[in-house]
Amino acid sequence: MKQLFSWRIFTSFGLFLSFFMILISGVILYIGPSGRGPGAMGWSMIGLTKPEWQNQHIIFGFAFSLISLFHLFAINWKVFFSYLKTKSTDGTRRSVELLAIIALSLLFGIGTYNKVQPFSGILDFGRSISKSWEGPKMQSPERQQRSGTIINSRGNHESE
Repeated sequence: MKQLFSWRIFTSFGLFLSFFMILISGVILYIGPSGRGPGAMGWSMIGLTKPEWQNQHIIFGFAFSLISLFHLFAINWKVFFSYLKTKSTDGTRRSVELLAIIALSLLFGIGTYNKVQPFSGILDFGRSISKSWEGPKMQSPERQQRSGTIINSRGNHESE
């Protein structure tokens, strides 16, 4: 007899769709204007503003986390714990994969924190794309008077 509802299919599609939304919103936030300045005000992509994209990213990240936990502990808990039990009884004979992913994660985390290449390059590239959304820097009226420069309504600089 065919099941009316499959938790495995539900979980698979849920993980795919939530990952897809995290990916799309992450790319859009990566290339979008940074901060809350003039470049970010009124900015939208595919009909959503920056705060709305941030909200989508947070909620779908939360959904991905919950569905992942459900996938691991409700659907595949026997397989997962059997794997852990087998690996713990085998000792450290096949710990290469675990050590490799721990080392890679540490490399990513420490490299990003210390702003070394290629991590700093990726972040700088995103910042440069984000800054491209901003127009010319707006100055306060006092600073404009001191510098002798006025910014007209179109954002162009004019000398006095």
